[in-house]
Amino acid sequence: MITGVACTKDLEEINVNPNTPEYVSPDPLFTNILMNTPLLSSARRGSIGFCMMFVQQTATTKIDDLQGDKYLQSDNASTIFSDTYNVLAKDMETVMNDVKSSPEDINRYAAMRIWRVLVMHHLTDLYGAIPYFGAGKGYSENIYTPVYDDQQSIYADMLKELDEAAASFDAAKPTFGEADVMYQGKIPQWKRLAYSLMLRLGMRLSKVDAAQAEVWVKKAIAGGVMQGNEDMCKLPHEGPNEPQSNPVSYAFLKFNLVELGDIKIGKTFLDYLVQTKDPRISSYMSLPDGNSAVASQKGLPNGLDANAFANYPGGNNLATYSTFNVSKILPLSTPTFMLTYAEVELMLAEATIRNWTAGSAADHYTKAVTASMQQQSYYGVTIDGAAINAYLQTGKPFPATGAAAQLQVIAEQYWVATFMNGIESYANWRRTGFPVLTPVNYPGNATSGVIPRRLTYPIGEYSANAKNVKDAVAKQGADSYVTRVWWDK
Repeated sequence: MITGVACTKDLEEINVNPNTPEYVSPDPLFTNILMNTPLLSSARRGSIGFCMMFVQQTATTKIDDLQGDKYLQSDNASTIFSDTYNVLAKDMETVMNDVKSSPEDINRYAAMRIWRVLVMHHLTDLYGAIPYFGAGKGYSENIYTPVYDDQQSIYADMLKELDEAAASFDAAKPTFGEADVMYQGKIPQWKRLAYSLMLRLGMRLSKVDAAQAEVWVKKAIAGGVMQGNEDMCKLPHEGPNEPQSNPVSYAFLKFNLVELGDIKIGKTFLDYLVQTKDPRISSYMSLPDGNSAVASQKGLPNGLDANAFANYPGGNNLATYSTFNVSKILPLSTPTFMLTYAEVELMLAEATIRNWTAGSAADHYTKAVTASMQQQSYYGVTIDGAAINAYLQTGKPFPATGAAAQLQVIAEQYWVATFMNGIESYANWRRTGFPVLTPVNYPGNATSGVIPRRLTYPIGEYSANAKNVKDAVAKQGADSYVTRVWWDK
């Protein structure tokens, strides 16, 4: 008997491959997922070149790139779609599979579920129907041509995932710890992120299904949303290489965008900030030489090509037009903000007006503006209390009465507060209709002169996954900029 046990033990040792560890920690892969996410959502050709230009926060004279300024059809519109599936989908699925069956990994599983929702809601908001339930399962389930799921089903599942994940955290179990470069494994902050994201998704439904929107907004508030800037969903960057660097900053450096003048602050956006005496001007923008004096800033109108710009008053030199602040926003170590406390307070202000929660909409608005201005400290800019109060009193005060006017001011403030998160600015503009924007009508544009409502699928999908993308188009509507996604109808 003793001999038998020894023999069995010897055989087990012989059959262990010393070059293959029995357990591979998911922690490093989770870190990579976090750090690769802003690389996608803030991509030059996605967030800035399409979304921020659609809502006129940015502008360009180019026509062979950054086509969002003039609503020109281009496969560049599919950049975020392709990058998400090529870079993130499989890794997210791998981590999910590694941790979902282990009770000890319940907190890791919860965090990964929440982060997957954050990634995928950006994608469906931009494109509508997307591969969701089968995404990233080529290796695990041999799904190489995934079905496109409709947005209504995707939203139902994302909200369910957030609800279950937030409730499943267990303080007695381990977390991702230091591999979690955002919260360092702090469970209370992950729960606040889950409920804040639930609040965002619930608000998305306000136009298409107000009853369900109310249900999820109330659930999010009851669960506990962000309480301050320390809870923000922001990713740190160190540089000097990808993905450690801020992706926007890295793109500006790599493609020499400041000197070339390819990306400018939109005139619509700058004019609004000037008219409202917004102190965030000196944080958001500067001239290419670094001059951030308010009086020196100048916004570029959308819809101008090089020839039209040459004939535009003052259009002889792009160097006299503002770009992203070269010393504040563009350093490689600037963090990426994915969901902020200011956004949460603005959504709470809206929820109050809709009678979905108690409290004062004006108080939430004040907290939101204060949080956004204090957030500028992450760019190295201090906006003092006097400047914040002046803005609230005379710059853009909250209307004392009138729900419609109040909702408009909240939406406009959301547009300002989400600068540099073009995907979110664009989504909220589509949902609310504010700020009111005048579209451009550049010759040969793809929308007949209306602001696009979505981005288009990659051309390659029509050969690599033809049946499924065609089925999606048949159900959703033409694969064009003007087709509205489900929650925008």
